[in-house]
Amino acid sequence: APIQVRFQEEGGKALESQISRTSFQCAPGELVPAPWKAPEVALSVVVPAYNEEYRLPQMLDEALAYLESRGSDVASFTYEVIVVDDGSSDNTYAAALSSRDASLQHGEVRIIKLLGNRGKGFAVRTGMLAARGHLLLMADADGATNIRDLERLERALGPKDDAPHIAFGSRHHLRAEALNKRAWYRNVLMVGFHFAVWLLVGGNVKDTQCGFKLFKANVGKQIFASLHLYRWAFDIEVLILSRILGKGVSEVPVSWVEMPGSKLNLLTGAVTMLRDMA
Repeated sequence: APIQVRFQEEGGKALESQISRTSFQCAPGELVPAPWKAPEVALSVVVPAYNEEYRLPQMLDEALAYLESRGSDVASFTYEVIVVDDGSSDNTYAAALSSRDASLQHGEVRIIKLLGNRGKGFAVRTGMLAARGHLLLMADADGATNIRDLERLERALGPKDDAPHIAFGSRHHLRAEALNKRAWYRNVLMVGFHFAVWLLVGGNVKDTQCGFKLFKANVGKQIFASLHLYRWAFDIEVLILSRILGKGVSEVPVSWVEMPGSKLNLLTGAVTMLRDMA
């Protein structure tokens, strides 16, 4: 579908220049809903995806089966899944399109393809700004966290506009097991990174990098509209912005399975994150 939006990023660069196509039609100015526009569905699930043609289908199948089940149990529950293809060089966009099943009764799958690879943070930001849900969930394309853990995050949020406004899925309770299984150099990098985050951010959040986070819509849109780190360190900026804006964050233990096929190079990823943090 042709992109006709006039949403300006910081520095005057239009979002439309970063999007090559979408799976849905949009009127001029409608790709990014106005911040005052009322949410249209109960939940938006934003899935950033880069070269995920093999892992994405299973993740979407599991997520859609769960979301359809919730919709059948609770009449008021509606949803959308927004897959943001971060300039993939494989068939990620086609894999996402194939998940758009006409039999879905309680929600829909929307796909945005970026013109080039901008980074996970930019892909999540794009999806969050286009989302129409009362709650906004960020979920990694590998499906490492069970989608059913969404309910744990929902219970951790405060009622209505009260804090906490954000729930961070956390793997900290699995730290000892991970240290025993990983190579020593991975442990050195991981511990060093966590120490650097603690020096910069402080606070009680032990796992900033888990790709499973839930936001109340007004808070999520405010934070992601202000985001300027577009690669792996964006989670840390999300935490910093939440504190600047006075929004409460709850850390919630979630299930997690290390999935093969990660696109993160441990060494270059650590260097990039530390550079962004600086």
